[in-house]
Amino acid sequence: MICSLCKTNPLRYGTLCGACTLDTLAHIRRLPRMWSGLEAWLTPGVRGSAQYGGRVRQVEAPLPLDTEVLTLRAAGGIVGVLEDWRDAVRDSRGLPEWERIGSLAHRVGTAAGYLAAQIHFIALWEQGPQLGREMRQLVERVERVVQPDEAEEKGQPSILGYCTAVDLSGVICGSQIVLDMGRPVQCGWCQCPYPPDTWLQLRRLQPAPSPTDTTGELAAA
Repeated sequence: MICSLCKTNPLRYGTLCGACTLDTLAHIRRLPRMWSGLEAWLTPGVRGSAQYGGRVRQVEAPLPLDTEVLTLRAAGGIVGVLEDWRDAVRDSRGLPEWERIGSLAHRVGTAAGYLAAQIHFIALWEQGPQLGREMRQLVERVERVVQPDEAEEKGQPSILGYCTAVDLSGVICGSQIVLDMGRPVQCGWCQCPYPPDTWLQLRRLQPAPSPTDTTGELAAA
């Protein structure tokens, strides 16, 4: 027998090979962070008054509001898929369904946490390959939103913005912050962390591009 997901690796037992089991677990664990990170694409930035003595201003979000973001963040998106699979696992094990209560953020984390804890069962389960396939598809959908094909084709990284950390002398760092949904986002120069719940504020504090400056176009792309 071969793995029902990758259709490549041989199986000694179960329905998922070791590599696909680990990949599925990684996808499940990434989804709560990815769901949270999509918030930065929900509200386009607006122009506003200068701050920090006119050195920075609010700017438009680098990506336009996308209906795909709304779908992924809604109750029937990432959270719905996770909860459907959680209930399917519990039903297969003869356990009652959990109530779908609380905030969407709580529900995403709870459902993903349960599925991650059941990964050994999933690797043996006849529905394991389909679950793994849908987890991978969700991750790919989010990546298509936050890392557009155009940037990938040009070999350009996805830039979240420029670091707004201020040192003891009052100087703003200003280094580029590269967006990578696979790991915590932080400034590569001063190591200032930027968790997803700070991304909207970060964009509102971006420096105004000069008439001859083309680097601002990358952040707005």
